[in-house]
Amino acid sequence: MRKSSAVSRTVIAAIIIIVIIVAGVGGYYYYESISAPKLSGSITVVAMAGYNDAALKAIAADFMAQHPGVQINVVGIPYGSIVSDALTAFKANQSIYDVISLGSVGFLGQLGPYLLNLTPYMKSSQYFPSTWNSSDVISALLSLYSYKGAQVGLPEAGGAMLFYYRPSLFNNATNQKLFQQQYGYPLPNPANTTLTLQQLVDVAQFFNGQHGSKYGIVLMSGSGDDDAIQTFEALMASARVSASNTMGPVTAQYGVLFTSSGTPIFNTSVAENVMSDYLNLVKASEDPLSSSYETVPGFFAKGDSAMMIYWNPPALYLNNPNRSAIVGDWAVSPYFPGGHSILGGTGLGVYKYSKNVKLAVAFIEFATSPQEAIKFVQLDSLMPFRYSIFRQTIQSKPAYAEALSAIASTMSESVPGTANVPYWGQISAAFRGELPSMYYGKITVAQGMTYIEQAAYQAMSQYSA
Repeated sequence: MRKSSAVSRTVIAAIIIIVIIVAGVGGYYYYESISAPKLSGSITVVAMAGYNDAALKAIAADFMAQHPGVQINVVGIPYGSIVSDALTAFKANQSIYDVISLGSVGFLGQLGPYLLNLTPYMKSSQYFPSTWNSSDVISALLSLYSYKGAQVGLPEAGGAMLFYYRPSLFNNATNQKLFQQQYGYPLPNPANTTLTLQQLVDVAQFFNGQHGSKYGIVLMSGSGDDDAIQTFEALMASARVSASNTMGPVTAQYGVLFTSSGTPIFNTSVAENVMSDYLNLVKASEDPLSSSYETVPGFFAKGDSAMMIYWNPPALYLNNPNRSAIVGDWAVSPYFPGGHSILGGTGLGVYKYSKNVKLAVAFIEFATSPQEAIKFVQLDSLMPFRYSIFRQTIQSKPAYAEALSAIASTMSESVPGTANVPYWGQISAAFRGELPSMYYGKITVAQGMTYIEQAAYQAMSQYSA
């Protein structure tokens, strides 16, 4: 989503976790027991209204049928209001919400401190039996919901920024001949080639207003909070992964625009080079500096462009003649330009001071199990986060089999994009504020990226003050 393995438990002996706390020259042992959950009472689950609420209500009904006397209340709250509503309650120490739907953009930066560390529960077979099957979960998506080293959420739906293209334009013999003549190398086919960013720019310019396409590419470059910056993050992913030897690995805490220790990297040569490529792509795109999350897929569905970089939702309707003019003439490349993209999707977390932690943890294990998680696909048309559910979905949607396989491949090679920090909003504002000046040449890329980095440091200092 934007802002692109449950069976009955067998009662067994409690697992005793021994925590050693050293105090001065002495010490003592603190024993905490994670017992097999004896479920009773009620919890409230926050769903994203119109997004995952149908699945969560159906899963809640299944859970209550297996556990008579337990009550699961599912309430729908708009996506944009969940963080503020939950923070209001959490800061007041009110256990109004027990399970929270988590977006992949900005949620953990604010809600992370209030969410339960699920790691010890996931290590307990009493809470997470072997049938939950963690090896079936796309690991990159699981890591997306970590906060300061703690697993505070579980994925319920996957997502990634994808590379869409029009096969008819790339397979055209005339286009292949003309591209070779103009650029001196074969027209790269996204079906079997990982394009470099420079090759992506070349192809976009080649198809921009010619060779059967109105525009070279469509992508988000508008002024919305997460429009332009998310596209930039996706293009940055491979460059940032390649720089891991000096910047550290990409982490969910900081994403692709920081080092692993939290240092912004906007005015580095790595980011500046990607920004230059991004600006060239915007110049070969439809509706530059205005194209948004809402408009981009419609442009591509009309057949306006040769390529699109966007999140995964269109992959489930581009073969619908009521919504698409390119039925049968579109595909998702299994190879995002550069080799890596950024993750999206949604997850579920538990309020650490929930009035019924045992029930809340048991519910999210159930909801994300192989047997129940398929409902997020069936009832809310969300993208799977488990390989097994991808296989089931491919069998039930043969017209989308190739695209779904490519999406699973892209997710497996994706990394966290947006930083889970409370000052992300200020960084996003600075980015979209400087982008037009760089685009029109009023300032250089180096100057613009320096201004953005200065704004990032200022936001960080205000937060830490």
